[in-house]
Amino acid sequence: MIHAPRLVPRALVALLCVLSAAACAPGGAPGAGPGPENEPLEAMAWDSASDADAIAAWALRGCRRGSVNARRDCVERALGSVIDPAGIGRAMAALDRIAARDVAMLRESHGLAHGLGIAAYRSPETVAATFAACPATQIAGCYHGVIQGYFLDMAKKGGVGAAEMNALCEPHRGKGSLFFQCTHGMGHGLMAMLDNHVPASLDQCDLITAPAARDSCYGGVFMENIVAATHPEHTAHSHAAVADSRKPAAEHAGHGAQSAGHEGHGAEGGHGDHHAAEGEHAGHAMGGAAARAPWKALDSADPLYPCTVVGEKYLLQCYLIQTAAILAANGGDFAKTATECTRAPERYVSTCWNSLGRDITAFGERNPEKTAALCARVGAAAELDCVRGAAATLVDTSSDPADGFAFCRAVAGAATKAACYGRVGGTLVTIVGDTARREQLCAAVEADHVAACRRGAGLPPREPQPARATN
Repeated sequence: MIHAPRLVPRALVALLCVLSAAACAPGGAPGAGPGPENEPLEAMAWDSASDADAIAAWALRGCRRGSVNARRDCVERALGSVIDPAGIGRAMAALDRIAARDVAMLRESHGLAHGLGIAAYRSPETVAATFAACPATQIAGCYHGVIQGYFLDMAKKGGVGAAEMNALCEPHRGKGSLFFQCTHGMGHGLMAMLDNHVPASLDQCDLITAPAARDSCYGGVFMENIVAATHPEHTAHSHAAVADSRKPAAEHAGHGAQSAGHEGHGAEGGHGDHHAAEGEHAGHAMGGAAARAPWKALDSADPLYPCTVVGEKYLLQCYLIQTAAILAANGGDFAKTATECTRAPERYVSTCWNSLGRDITAFGERNPEKTAALCARVGAAAELDCVRGAAATLVDTSSDPADGFAFCRAVAGAATKAACYGRVGGTLVTIVGDTARREQLCAAVEADHVAACRRGAGLPPREPQPARATN
């Protein structure tokens, strides 16, 4: 049995926390915006000099009413209107503040980040700069959205070939996790361009010459396959429709409140138009949808599908995300999902359990204690891998190793803690380039597990300290 490599792919680590855990995590009442209910929207206005806190307060106030779906679309349009005057960085910073204040929007935050990335995209000539301007927060959703925007654009222009596939992410090679996030985003983008057809999208990923980049692309394809089947409101076409819906008049977030009664669609049409948007793009690239055999995204009779029908070279990336589909089908039964993982080829069972740990962070609302308690419920065989997957996800969500270390302190048992600290140490290799800083971070963890953190972080064992002389 193998262990999945660091549950990086750093974005897989958390899919859809994941990809809109609102559909599967314990519910909570949507948070209200700050201030009294009757406060005029004009009192919450912002301008291009406003900071992220002010923008977040404005959006929360204007999008405080209606269903979660309506509020989500309202927030997406509101923050989309921030991009041109204030930049994608400040729009995302405002999203981070909103996610911290409103549990319902926290569960939507990865999808919202995708939407803001799509809205920020302008042209193939500026895609590299726009991508680099995104922050890594909200499970890197902004990065992936920018790349989705590129592929939606290229679909209208006839598609992409091997040259474009290999050139798109080159500006980010050697820049920490950016290259991975870009190549992973390509899988999401190809699914948008190819009408969510997995075999065609995987074939397109195969045009990438670098093996690690190809694998990242595969991961994006499988992730988007689950998104499209279980959360169609978070597909690239749906986000593009929301962005389009704000273009005529999106001066303030109040528009969302005014039409928040449109359940499931959001203000001004929102996701209700996404099927039409798909129709506009289907058939543009790679010979058109008519030339491809139909594709069934998920199979209720086979919880491990599509991993059971794709080629061997795709299996690691497929099983690294598959529990998102299993949990959606079984109503969030962790123990049953862990058992389903044992039906995978033996070498991928551990990978599947890591995937379960990623998804459990959503059910635990990214709370260390709740997440640790949920991993303890998956069964003894799966618990260590569940903890590894959860630890990496918590770090990847915020790009802050402190969140992973807090989780490790919450888990019980020496072996479980060692597995946790080792995985968080592994995340440091990607997000903390300075060796001295990695040394410092590992030195601060629970004393019995410093060695596990150091091993994960690629640091040599500490020299034994000489015993102090006593008089």
